[in-house]
Amino acid sequence: MTNHDIGSHYKYWLLLTVISLLSLSGCDDTFQPFQENDTYVFSIQGYLDASADTQWVRVGTVRQIIDEPPNPDGITVTLKDLESGETAVLKDSLIASLNVLSYWTTMEVKHDQSYEITAERTDGNKSRVTLTTPPEFPPLHIIFQGGIGVTPGVSIWIDDSIEHIADLQSVWYVNIIRETEVQRRIFTFPLRNTLEPSRSYGGTYTTVNDWDRELALIQQEVGMGAVVSVVNRQIFAASGGPEWNDDISSINDLEYFISGNNSNVENGLGYVVGVSIQWFHQDTCYGPDGSNAGPCVPEKPYWYP
Repeated sequence: MTNHDIGSHYKYWLLLTVISLLSLSGCDDTFQPFQENDTYVFSIQGYLDASADTQWVRVGTVRQIIDEPPNPDGITVTLKDLESGETAVLKDSLIASLNVLSYWTTMEVKHDQSYEITAERTDGNKSRVTLTTPPEFPPLHIIFQGGIGVTPGVSIWIDDSIEHIADLQSVWYVNIIRETEVQRRIFTFPLRNTLEPSRSYGGTYTTVNDWDRELALIQQEVGMGAVVSVVNRQIFAASGGPEWNDDISSINDLEYFISGNNSNVENGLGYVVGVSIQWFHQDTCYGPDGSNAGPCVPEKPYWYP
């Protein structure tokens, strides 16, 4: 992966965070994955994606005044595979936001495996977090819905063997045309909170995606006088590891600072989990013979900004 691809990947997720229509829901008092912290050294935020070839985490100093990024020369961030002992030193991406730095590595992260992320200062003070990635996200079943009297869209089925469905989004890639100007945009819509249990395919969660409703929301946002040309649609799906809090509505919310004791970082703040992310085309997926609906084959995101 080139430096350009790495930067594009980060910018894509930053854009998804900004344009996401999702928000954190209330916390369930019965969920207690957090550790009590007496000393806050660093904040560590983000996730490890076992389906990706590059991992990103955000590391910041914990201080009262947020003014500028910390000096990366005084910080070492490592990722350790707790089974094999393999360790990688993460690289500073030079992408910073206020008092937070972004670090990356191409070290392989496997499904259903435990890892430790450590951020350490030159004086030996450190923050660390341990997490476990989930099994590989299973294939979705997606079928187009349309015709006379039927609102166009797709029906989606997700295997109910997934312990934590961390995210499900409808992603639109569109061109916004205003006179001679053409602007490329990405819009996302939450679907995770619409899932319902079903007996289909041996046990699933299912939902129906309404394209007319989402297109109307896009048109409303871009305003009158603009033509919306749809280029592609995808489904973004993610499962979470055992540390995942089901009260969090989207993995995008992990980008937000989590204060106080709402943290699974030892001697620090923040929240880091393992995930498995997949992308699927919003259309009917067919089996090997091409005649009946079958499991969908994952694909890459259609656009990187």
